[in-house]
Amino acid sequence: MNNWFHGKFGVQFIGESQDCSSRATGMSGDRSTVRRGSALPTVAKLGIAAACVLGLAACVTPQERHALDQNQCYAFGFEPGTDGFAECMMGLHQQRAVAQANSNLYWQAQLAEQNRRREAQHDLYKVMSLQRTGDPRFPVCGASSDGGMDRRTMTWYGPNCRAR
Repeated sequence: MNNWFHGKFGVQFIGESQDCSSRATGMSGDRSTVRRGSALPTVAKLGIAAACVLGLAACVTPQERHALDQNQCYAFGFEPGTDGFAECMMGLHQQRAVAQANSNLYWQAQLAEQNRRREAQHDLYKVMSLQRTGDPRFPVCGASSDGGMDRRTMTWYGPNCRAR
């Protein structure tokens, strides 16, 4: 995928010479290597194409991002070298930083929620294993059990076994 960015600050070419080009995805320009016998369904082809486009769309180097910001501030009517242009550039940088911070907070919250659910599941496994203590219908929990080891009591627990 080749793109040209036009603006007051020059034209940058993003193509096969960049790190995020088709070379990074393992695709080559030689069409003779394509197999004719294994045709993918249309839906699969569209899905692969969409994944490739999304993967390549996020690939912008810091220099390209800076040039895009400069072009955007110029498009807003600010002339390079003025205080307004500098404020515009700082504003774009701050907006990007806030968006990144919000994204980081979102993923931290997702990870914390996953950890809480995992801990709750393991607590349930501990209780179930202890309730089954002495029940010969269940095997004794061990290292191969899906649960884990209770470090406080040094006993194994799991969803389908008994503590002892």
